[in-house]
Amino acid sequence: MALAIYLLLATVLLAGTVLPFLPVAHGLVRVGDFPRQQYLALALALIAAAPFFADRTAIWLGLLALLAAVAFVQAVLIAEFTPFARKQSTGFDPTRHDGDALRLVAANVKMSNRQRQAMLAELERAEPDILVLMEVDDGWAAALSPLTGLYPHVVSRPQNNSYGMIVASRLELVDIALQCLLTKDVPSVVATVRTKAGRRFRLYAIHPEPPVPHRGTTGRDGETALVALRVREETLPVIVTGDLNDVAWSKTTRRFRRVSRLLDPRIGRSVFSTFDARIPLLRWPLDHLFHSAEFRLAGMRRLAPCGSDHFPVAFDLVLCSRPETESRPEPADGEDVARARDLVGAARKRDEKPIGGDWET
Repeated sequence: MALAIYLLLATVLLAGTVLPFLPVAHGLVRVGDFPRQQYLALALALIAAAPFFADRTAIWLGLLALLAAVAFVQAVLIAEFTPFARKQSTGFDPTRHDGDALRLVAANVKMSNRQRQAMLAELERAEPDILVLMEVDDGWAAALSPLTGLYPHVVSRPQNNSYGMIVASRLELVDIALQCLLTKDVPSVVATVRTKAGRRFRLYAIHPEPPVPHRGTTGRDGETALVALRVREETLPVIVTGDLNDVAWSKTTRRFRRVSRLLDPRIGRSVFSTFDARIPLLRWPLDHLFHSAEFRLAGMRRLAPCGSDHFPVAFDLVLCSRPETESRPEPADGEDVARARDLVGAARKRDEKPIGGDWET
């Protein structure tokens, strides 16, 4: 029985490693991108346990070689998000940089979560200049109104399908667009933010659909591709933030970075896993912030989840007058841009209800 379990785990691990590399936009394939940290740990555990099961036959040696290859692949993909890699976002140095500091907090509150007062208190303690709230229904909008009501600029669209969103800002918001980019009833907020010193940048707050084993990921992939293509044409500095329902190291997220030309502050620092806040052994980085090179990173941290399955995240940034970065994302080639446009075109052709719209009811 123990040998059968060992071989089953090895088979699942091998399949889960190979499938995400296939060019298939389906949840059954794409969810394999998520547990790469867990895959690495499992591969190392199976290698360590091999002496209890293996002999020196060619079959076992081949299996151990495959497990070692799996561990290597997972380690390479994760390594970019550790202190061993070079930082992509420049850290703020007050002796070298000056600019406009701001704190952005993004929180997927989880619509069915009833720890509303605890979440309100946690977000109040964070003192964000810009607050992005996701999965907000009317009940959450009312519960958080003592905080959002203090902000002079609020864009609000509560919904009962897990895609409601509120953006509240102490900084002036202009050119506001509250729209469903590609999927009906999945809204995003795009706005120009004006700092107290008069500097401007573009803010994209998005929350695309999650991958599920029985549906394609065309909607999610198309929405992130559309945002990347739009950001590519922006002339102002840019921040993109939200629960992207994708991990930092996936093929789609890496293409997003290349096409948008944005930087990921996690690179060279930490994986910064934000989901699932309730299960320590099953966590991955789903909540993101990407920024253009005009921003310096002063800090990033997770807040207490307060009943949500996501950790709220806080980013301290400084908008400076000129771009500076220690390294840029790999530049996009024509194939990246063409693929992004294909994903947008495929998403526009869908006639589907949002994934998970009834999960929280």
